[in-house]
Amino acid sequence: MKILYVITSTDVGGAEKALLELSVKTAQVHVVRVVCLKPLGPVAQKLAKHHIEVISLNMRGYSGRIIQKLAAQIKDFQPDIVHAMLYRAIEYARVACAGKKVKLISTPHFDLSKKIFPLRWVDKLLKDLDTLTVAESFSTVRYLIEKQKYNKNKVYLLPNGVDKTVFYADETLRDKMRKKYAYTPEHIVFIEVARLTSVKDPMTLLKAFRNVARTYTNARLIYVGEGKKRTELEDFIRQNGLEKVVLLAGEQDNINEWLNMADIFVLPSIEESLPLSLLESIQVGLPCLVSKVGDMPLWVEHGKNGFVFPSKDITLLSCFMAEVINNAQLRETMRGNSLQISKRIGQSSQQYQQIYQQVLNNSFHVKTN
Repeated sequence: MKILYVITSTDVGGAEKALLELSVKTAQVHVVRVVCLKPLGPVAQKLAKHHIEVISLNMRGYSGRIIQKLAAQIKDFQPDIVHAMLYRAIEYARVACAGKKVKLISTPHFDLSKKIFPLRWVDKLLKDLDTLTVAESFSTVRYLIEKQKYNKNKVYLLPNGVDKTVFYADETLRDKMRKKYAYTPEHIVFIEVARLTSVKDPMTLLKAFRNVARTYTNARLIYVGEGKKRTELEDFIRQNGLEKVVLLAGEQDNINEWLNMADIFVLPSIEESLPLSLLESIQVGLPCLVSKVGDMPLWVEHGKNGFVFPSKDITLLSCFMAEVINNAQLRETMRGNSLQISKRIGQSSQQYQQIYQQVLNNSFHVKTN
């Protein structure tokens, strides 16, 4: 079978990370090519290391020529299935595949409800060109069916998964990383693993942490990721004298090691579907403090394995951070509950292989109530 993956970018992000894991898994048994609309990013380099062909269409802004270039790639590769991810890749792939005898699968990896009306209108107009939509979160499924009027018999829920051979709780890693970065057992370390962009709202976390650090001198904060907000964060850290307690670690490959070093995961996003970093943190056994968006409240049971707060609520986040610092028994209980909840996390890459075969054979059926 020949699978053509189409994605908007190969920068560092949840969708790009999911593409990497999925395409590497698929390439073990099928012929794979990846087409990236934008210039190639770091994930493309990782794909190349796995001997996966990656082609950039060098898109800058919106251009009808990109659809022509994508259609040329489809004609050249002659895929059995085109699998598109992220908004522009999905819409362009729909047009490029129209009228061709090729199966088209779309996976959003974004919250369509947050897109402006014209983009939602385009999606609604082109949605029926999909053979199947595989959504990674329940909130996405509900929005597509209820608001975008997708055919419920063509929308399948397959939550994001985690490779459990890569992410796991490990005290040895914890000790190694803490020694490397001079954190003692007394330090309570919060961590956010995300792009430093407005949608992830790292500033809300930083302001909440400033409030907490005034009282709890053993509190520490780590950001793992890069983005446009870095300069703003650096300025705030310097202006508030937080240089010794906040670490901007930048992009890192060994995310499992960083998560094991931490005590609590925090993600204050203003929009999400189902972020991989949350599932990875649960898999490692971290208590999680997350905003009430997307499917995050379905995985963080308030008061059980973490706390859920409204987006932008600095005061409530500060209170929850203080609560988990104060109560070692609560942290340990939440840790155990996260490990228990982690048993629900699957490995979506493996399930996709079955979906591809069934879609190709016209034997895939979505079970609906």
